[in-house]
Amino acid sequence: MSYDSHILSDAFLGNLTTLPELQLRARLTRAQAADLCGVSPETYRRWCTDRPPNPAAVRLLAVLAGYVPWAGWEGWEVHSGILYPPGYTRNGIGPGQILAIPFREQLVTEYQRQLVALRSEQGGEREAAAATPPPRSLP
Repeated sequence: MSYDSHILSDAFLGNLTTLPELQLRARLTRAQAADLCGVSPETYRRWCTDRPPNPAAVRLLAVLAGYVPWAGWEGWEVHSGILYPPGYTRNGIGPGQILAIPFREQLVTEYQRQLVALRSEQGGEREAAAATPPPRSLP
C-alpha cells in the first residue's frame, strides 16, 4: 500500500491526527473544509490544533481526499473525478470509460457469437468437402 493510500485508509479508520493533511489532499481551504463538515471555521480550527475532531468529519474528508472505502476497492483512489487502481498515479479511469464498459462487453459478446457462427459455417463446408468423394477420372 502506498504512503498516500495508507494515510487515507488510516483517516477513514479513525486516525484523527490526519485532518490537516486530508484538507490539503482534498484541496480545500479551512473555510471550505469547515463548511463541508457542518461546523464553524473556529470549531474546525480547534479540531486541527487541540481538540479531537468528529470521526464522521474525518471520514468525510478522507473520502473527499480520494479514499475509496468499499470492500474490494482497497488501495483504489479517486482524484479530480478520476479513479486510480492501487499503485497507479497516471492513466486513471474516467466516468465515461466506466459507463462504456457494458457497451464494450456487448460488443465482445456479439463478436464472439459471430466468430462461433463463422467457424461452424467453415466447419460445415469442410465436412461437406470431406464427405464428397473425389471425382472419378475417366479411363
